[in-house]
Amino acid sequence: MQYTGTLYFAFLIAVFYCYWLLPERGRGRVAFLAFASCAVYCLGGYTAVIVLFGVSAANFIAARLMAGGRSPRGRKALLLSSLGIDLGVLGLFKYWNFFLDASAGWPWTTGIPFERLHLNVLAPIGISFFIFQSIAYVVDAYRVDVYRRDGPPADSFLEYLLFISFFPVVAAGPIVRGRQLLPQFREPRKFSAEQGGRALFLIALGLIKKIAIADYLSANIVDRVFDFPGRFSSLEVLVAIYAYALEIYLDFSGYSDIAIGSALLLGFELPENFNAPYRARNLAEFWRRWHITFSTWLRDYVFFTIGGKRVRNRWILYAGLIVTMLLGGLWHGAGYTFLVWGILHGLGLAVYHGYADLRRWYSRKRAGGSTGIQLGQLAARCKSAVSVILTFHFVCLTWVFFRADSIGQAGDLLRQAGKLTWGTANLTGGVLLLAAIGFMAHWSPRALFDGACSGFSKLPAPVQATLLFALGIGLYYAASTDVAPFIYSRF
Repeated sequence: MQYTGTLYFAFLIAVFYCYWLLPERGRGRVAFLAFASCAVYCLGGYTAVIVLFGVSAANFIAARLMAGGRSPRGRKALLLSSLGIDLGVLGLFKYWNFFLDASAGWPWTTGIPFERLHLNVLAPIGISFFIFQSIAYVVDAYRVDVYRRDGPPADSFLEYLLFISFFPVVAAGPIVRGRQLLPQFREPRKFSAEQGGRALFLIALGLIKKIAIADYLSANIVDRVFDFPGRFSSLEVLVAIYAYALEIYLDFSGYSDIAIGSALLLGFELPENFNAPYRARNLAEFWRRWHITFSTWLRDYVFFTIGGKRVRNRWILYAGLIVTMLLGGLWHGAGYTFLVWGILHGLGLAVYHGYADLRRWYSRKRAGGSTGIQLGQLAARCKSAVSVILTFHFVCLTWVFFRADSIGQAGDLLRQAGKLTWGTANLTGGVLLLAAIGFMAHWSPRALFDGACSGFSKLPAPVQATLLFALGIGLYYAASTDVAPFIYSRF
């Protein structure tokens, strides 16, 4: 189901009215949402349903047994078994063919008919996202958060199934923790006109980001340049790289807005997933702003596992960052381009932290213990602006590998950009205008967004409906092609 299509919104409207008509008390609403969410997942075929129910049952049982168990060995065995199932399922569907192809040329495997071992089954939709939620759930249970009541286990399998399959987030997140969503399932939900207005504003904003800007940039500059970089000038290639940076941000944050708005229509608050990432002054800040639920997941369940929460050895810190981001790259897809993307981000984070450590050491040595170098206000602003520009361009460089179909294609694109040719025949006014609008909106103050959201929420319902209808008509005619699937829905 395409989350920008009429089918999804017809489904959302039907779920909205049925949900709020059900009694507030009891488990009827949870059961209905679980059924509706599984119905969406059934569109992916019987394999997707089997995987969903199998993984859900294994993790639910393991967490319940860990919550009631007192034997450390037993609890650890349950954790490892649950993680083995989660990672095994993820590896089978996402990475089996990749590692099979990668190993085909190794000397010790020569002669084995690898093509017969290929798995010709599509991965269930959003498998990476619900597997990550499952891993977080059982790890939190193992870390005895359940005993502290910070992350209580689900009351029933039905509740856990809803947590895993909740339809607004099942395709591409945000990655929700049990402690964030499960308590909301147990509390009576209320609906207000202001809440509904905010939800509709977020959904409308997500559609504008996706259809009006991201898809237009993709169809009119990005796809053409990345597919045939040799046909374009260096300036056009550079604009395409910038346009892709904007496209992937608007595409993914647009999905997150639709997901958060859809959940809010049903009374549930989902965590923020983006916070103007291209305004970051360094790579560490970028990852605190970009795909926030994913970056915090990597921090809590990968990086802290490697080095602990307080890493004293700085070399372990740097190595942990590289390994964490390498795994993060591999999570996005089974391909060498994603590995390079992850390694580049890991190296970038290691260099940034190494520079910060060296600067702190130098400041203490020079100033006898002072914590930093005092800069004038103008100098500080210039330094901040330069930091933002450098961070943005490093991120754009890594996006080249993320978007490219192969390492060779990424190399061709970068070589073409380095030829310093300045043709502009393919830079249309629409592309430049929408790119400018997208970046200006990204740099607009947060208060402007909050004010627009609040203002829309306070409008009378007929006015809201009229504006949304006009927006729908406008987006219909603005779409130059069929609306493309969300980029992150394939991960």
